[in-house]
This record gives sequence, structure tokens and C-alpha cells, in this order.
Amino acid sequence: MPSGTLAAPQVQEKPAQVNDRMPASLVPFVRASDENLQSGNVDQTRTLTASQQDLGVFDVTAYGYIRWLYLHVTCTTASNAATVTFAEDGPYNVLQNIALTEPNGAYIVQLTSGYEAYLINKYGGYVHPVASDPERSPTYSATAGAGATGGSFSFILRIPVEVSGRDGVGSLANQDAAGPFKLRLSLSTSALPYGTPPTNAGSVRVRAYLSAWDQPEQASGGLANQTEPSGNGTTSFWSVQSGITVNAGENVIELKRRGNYLRQIIMILRRAGTSRANGESDWPAETRFLRDAFPARYYSNDVWKHIMFERTGYTGTADGPGAPENGVRFHDYMHEFDGALGRENRDLWQPTRGSTRLEIAGNFGTAGTLTVITNDVAIAQDVFL
Repeated sequence: MPSGTLAAPQVQEKPAQVNDRMPASLVPFVRASDENLQSGNVDQTRTLTASQQDLGVFDVTAYGYIRWLYLHVTCTTASNAATVTFAEDGPYNVLQNIALTEPNGAYIVQLTSGYEAYLINKYGGYVHPVASDPERSPTYSATAGAGATGGSFSFILRIPVEVSGRDGVGSLANQDAAGPFKLRLSLSTSALPYGTPPTNAGSVRVRAYLSAWDQPEQASGGLANQTEPSGNGTTSFWSVQSGITVNAGENVIELKRRGNYLRQIIMILRRAGTSRANGESDWPAETRFLRDAFPARYYSNDVWKHIMFERTGYTGTADGPGAPENGVRFHDYMHEFDGALGRENRDLWQPTRGSTRLEIAGNFGTAGTLTVITNDVAIAQDVFL
């Protein structure tokens, strides 16, 4: 379980009025810069075994301002005779212990499983909802059944740093090769991604690609350039609070990640000893989201699922491409522009302090385990539009 020891700067209050807009003659950062995509300095191939394998800690390529990393994961099997099926969280859970750290060692992203990374992609609001589900990508595949290559799969996940591509908020300076960002990854056991595994364990290749902004010149075309992203130093964190015990009946569950601005909370409920599919049936008829003991939201289960549909457009059989996920709910602060996840002006971000009490409460159908994935943002300068 992640330690949750990320440094959390004091929250700044939202300004009532912004008086320090850029002069009209200053070229905005995104216009002055350009998008860059290159190798992220990770290319590892391993055959899955009965034990988890640590792939290592990698220095991320130093260049410009880091926006995100793409992780391209492929698994190739051969001579399979089994009727392969994939586990609920497969194939994404072939990745384990994902960590992206700043040069000072602070965790930006710290996840226990690739499935959590998948949910961040699906519900994190980084691209339009039509393209946010990795299973809709033309690069995604998961070969089930009894064919020779049964158990092969391919997917691409984004490990996010930047919050907004409109103005670069959240992208971080990445120009010191002697003090690089670092990525750590592990591979699961050969059985974990599957319900029925292939006859022969697959060969898994993991590659990383860096998406970054170029460093703008001081001036171009006779105009001064904004040479760093808006709110430079603003940092978005993703962390996990896992293994929360849920008892059958009434529960009040404390959410421990606080001290910055809240942007997104994703929750995964699994029935004890079984699955997310059973956990889907165990959500309370009404879930209360409490802030300092005040019930800020009363989520009727059906209304909650409808709100999630409104903000994503996901519908159909659960756990399918473009469909909701069994056992998963989210509570977000990033839809105020047009109602969809990530379509935001940042006005909904909610400030919290170390003393803020955040809880969810409700009458759960059966004992289970809850995982809470939190996205919070430490702002360094004014980021509100």
C-alpha cells in the first residue's frame, strides 16, 4: 500500500479577482512552445513467471516540460492449448507497483496496479471522453479462447503529469539530466492477468514514451514569449488508499488524502474474497459524501450511475469498451465547462487542509474491500481562469 507521504503545500484560497493576467503582447506558453514526443528511456522484455518481477527504476529522458508518459505494453504467447480467459482487472494488472517520482524523490503517481492506471485514463479527464477509454484504442487487443496465441494482449496507458493541455498547467520542468524524473515498474505473476492462463507464459514488452513541451525561446517574431507554463510548479498527484475494510451494514469511511485541492476521487468496491462484479451489487442504495461531517452529496445509486453516464457517455455491458466498470464509482470536481470529465476551468477544484474531514458513508450490502484513488493538486501560482 502506498505510504501517502507526499509533501502537501498549504492550500491557497481561490482569488476573488485575478489582476495579473499576461500582457497582451506576451505570447502564451502553448503558442510559443511545441509538442514533443520521444523515447522515455524504458524498453524491457521479460517472460512472465510464477513470481512478480521488478523491472527496475528508470531515469526518464530529460527534455523541456514533462506532460505525461505513455506506457506501451504487449504480451505475446505461442503454442497455447488452453481456453484462455482474462481476469476482471486483466490485462492491465500485468503492471504492478507503478511509481513516477520527481527529481527530489516526491511521488507524483504511486499506484499498486495497472488496473488503477487504467481507471485514471478512463475517468481522469485527460482527453475527450470518446477517446479516454484505452479499450477503444485501435492498439488495444486481448486474445481469449483456445487459439495458439490465446493470452496475447496489447494496450497503451498514459501516466499523467500535466492537468490541462490548454495552457500547460501541471507540466513540470524536466531539463536536468543529472536530476531526472524516475519511473518504477513491476510485472505481475503469470497467472494474475487471467482467469484461465495460457499454456505457456507470455513474453511481455514494456516501452515508455515521453510527451513534453519544448522550452520556448525568450522572444520570437518581435514579441516576448511566456517561457514556462501557467501556474509553473503546480503539481498534480495520484495516490491510492487501498485495503479499506467495509463491513456489511452502515459504514463511515475516512478518506485520508487531503491538504491540497481535490480534483477527482475514484472508488473500487470488491465483495470480500470475490470480485468487482459482486461489489457492484453491494454499493449502498444511498451513499453520502461528507466534508467536515456535512453531507455534501447524497448519491442515490441509480442517480449516481446516471451522473457518471452524463460525464463520460459510457453505457452498455460493464467492463466493456466505452462501458462503465463493475464496482467503480467516482466523485469529481472537473466538469464545469460543459459537463464532461476534464472539461474544466478549475473553478470546481475544492481546497482541503490537513485538518479537513472527508468521508463516505452508507449501508453496504455485504462485507468487502474498498480502494480509493485520489487526484489532488498543489498549486504554486494562480491557476484559476
